[in-house]
Amino acid sequence: MRRLLPLLLAAALTVAALQASPAPAGGGPQESPTFGNGANPRLGRGLRYCEAFDAVARYRACLIDQLLKDVVASKDPADELPRIDTYVATAGGFLQANCHVIMHSVGRRYGREAHVTLARLRDYLPRTNNANCSAGFAHGLLTYLAPELATLTPKQAAAQCDKASTRYQRYSCIHGFGHAYMRLYGELLPYALHACKLLGPENAADCAAGAFHDYWIAVSGLDDTHRPGNVITSPRVLCAKEAGGFVRGCWYRALLERPPAKPISSAADVLSECGGLAGDQHAGCVTAASVVSADDPFEQMKICRGLRGTEVVDCVRGVRAPDLGQSAVREQVQLIKQCALVDHSAQRGCYTWLGKALNVVADGRFAHAGCADLRYAATRARCLAGARAYEGPLETFS
Repeated sequence: MRRLLPLLLAAALTVAALQASPAPAGGGPQESPTFGNGANPRLGRGLRYCEAFDAVARYRACLIDQLLKDVVASKDPADELPRIDTYVATAGGFLQANCHVIMHSVGRRYGREAHVTLARLRDYLPRTNNANCSAGFAHGLLTYLAPELATLTPKQAAAQCDKASTRYQRYSCIHGFGHAYMRLYGELLPYALHACKLLGPENAADCAAGAFHDYWIAVSGLDDTHRPGNVITSPRVLCAKEAGGFVRGCWYRALLERPPAKPISSAADVLSECGGLAGDQHAGCVTAASVVSADDPFEQMKICRGLRGTEVVDCVRGVRAPDLGQSAVREQVQLIKQCALVDHSAQRGCYTWLGKALNVVADGRFAHAGCADLRYAATRARCLAGARAYEGPLETFS
């Protein structure tokens, strides 16, 4: 099934979605005929109750309360969060689109209620690679733990994430550090990025991605943040002046959280969005424009085919390969096979990046189960080279 509902519109959820206009009169955003009909009647009853609220802010606050009650009642957030992800994907609508950031609040409140500590963090991290509700809950826990995190050396801090079970969960944990550092430093981006750098080259870029994510949430004053002073709302300015060396990650989060006013649906649209930029700025913009161009990774690959040279590789870095994390290996292989159709000079980079990205969401299995299915030895080698590098920094990932 190629047209998967995106698990994270980026891991990341767009801030624009959280600024939705008030819901229609008559109770809630009206998207939940399935609430209560799934495998979790307790959660369904709570979510139905929330539909009594017309205003989006009150509706969202009610969802946070009910989701927290469900997680507490389960006494096992690590296993309950994957069930919530499945339930929310079935319900769709407002909750699915906003679950990641909603779960930031749930995770923080749960951390306080359950007296979570860094030493026991692994016991609470959701046992899934799902980037929507589960990843949001993990990031919320880490923002709650920010004061404790500040007492650790960078090496000790990074070691907490090394305890996670999968590569994606380790990535998500480090990403959560970026959120935590932003809260520690009052949403001052340069200080948070400096803290990320202290984690070392293997973790710094993924931590920075979390910091940029939190920056855009704070720009809108959401998720218990405070809008920073002298705020910069243009990614062209922010990523040129305040990126701290993480230019591609800066652009990636900027367009995920604030998509361009003009939809991007072609290679020409990508180049138009990134017009006038050069070097790392142009490369980062192309990746970001790619990630917001379509929900379907196969449609994104068609857009990338319209580009040439290094722009193709930049574009492929924005392809939503993580959306195929729950798909059969044959569908994941079909995606990487699209690299044969891009500009010849970019094929090596295409196979390498998608080999890495797919190996992350497949928990290391794609290296053999997927790369081995490619027809030619050269393409198998490129895929394997990327897959074997999956422990390295990801930076542009959801």
